[in-house]
Amino acid sequence: MQTLSFVLSTLGLVSMIAASLIKGRKMKLILFFVFCSNVLFATSYLLAGSGINGAASCYLGGLQAIINYFFDSKGKPLPKWLVALYALGFVAVNLVFGGFNGLTVLAIVASLSFVMCIGQKSGAKYRFWVIVNSILWCIYDLISKSYGAFVSHIVLLGFTVVGMIIHDRKKGNEK
Repeated sequence: MQTLSFVLSTLGLVSMIAASLIKGRKMKLILFFVFCSNVLFATSYLLAGSGINGAASCYLGGLQAIINYFFDSKGKPLPKWLVALYALGFVAVNLVFGGFNGLTVLAIVASLSFVMCIGQKSGAKYRFWVIVNSILWCIYDLISKSYGAFVSHIVLLGFTVVGMIIHDRKKGNEK
């Protein structure tokens, strides 16, 4: 099971890297990759026996990404009540499965930055929030001594910066 967990985690990371390298206003495609990544990561957590908190958060993130995908497909804006529901969902999942402590608060803040990531209208704004999200998760990983996740978040951070350099250097380059 550990080997399958590793393979799924690697595929999840590749999916997130792909999302971070997509140009312009193709949020539908970005959201599809984010959905795939979250489902792959969640399943890898379950297979590794790493705990239900990571799996629950990732499945919730996947659900949110696929809902946003359908809104984007129809060209409709996200209702504010839905974004609030996303935020409440992450707070509840983290508190139920992580308890209340400083590390859980950091996980909640990082999870809320994910809500910002998937709520963007363009790749440039998505990448900005991925950087914020990755930095928060890197801090979480170091404090919790989750060095494997830290490596994944550092790799994602690096590829997101590359995506910014390639696509977002010039203002108005969001076509």
